[in-house]
Amino acid sequence: MKPPAASSHDVFLSFRGSDVRNTFVDHLYAALRRKRVRPFKDDVDLGRGESVREGISRAIEGSSFYVVVLTRNYASSAWCLDELVKIMRCSSRDNHNGGGGGGKNTTFPIFYHLSPDDVSDVGCYYKDDFDRHKRRYTYERVDGWIQALAWVVGVAGWVVTNLQYVCT
Repeated sequence: MKPPAASSHDVFLSFRGSDVRNTFVDHLYAALRRKRVRPFKDDVDLGRGESVREGISRAIEGSSFYVVVLTRNYASSAWCLDELVKIMRCSSRDNHNGGGGGGKNTTFPIFYHLSPDDVSDVGCYYKDDFDRHKRRYTYERVDGWIQALAWVVGVAGWVVTNLQYVCT
C-alpha cells in the first residue's frame, strides 16, 4: 500500500502519545477535521509498512502549520524532540519571524497542563529527562533539543489547564 502524500495535510500534530493521544489530541484532531482542516496524526495517517521516521519527516515538510502539544513527558521522548527540531527548522526557513506571521509553516504551541516558564527552564522542569538524554545522545543533538524548546516557548500559543485555555 502506498503511503499518503505528505502534502495532503494542512497541520502536523506533534505530541507525546502516552500523554494525550487518546484524549486531548483525539478531540483536537476531530475538531480540525470538522472545520475541513486536514491534520496529520501518526496513528491515523501513516501508511502501513511505511517508515515511521521518513513518513513523519515528509509530513512535517509538507505541512503548512504545526501544532505542538507540550506536556509533562514531551521532553522524555527523543522522538518528540527530534520532531520539534525539524519543525523549528522548517518554520525558521520558511517563515523568518519564527512562526506566527500567518505565512507558510506557522507554529502554534499548546502548553498542556504546563506553563511556558515550565518548558523554558530545561534545567529545572525537564532536568531528569535531559540528564538521561545527555548520557545517551551527543552534545550536539541535546543542544539542538534545548534550542528548539527555547524557540517554541518564544512563539505565542495557548496554555490549557482543566480544558480551559489562556493565550500566552
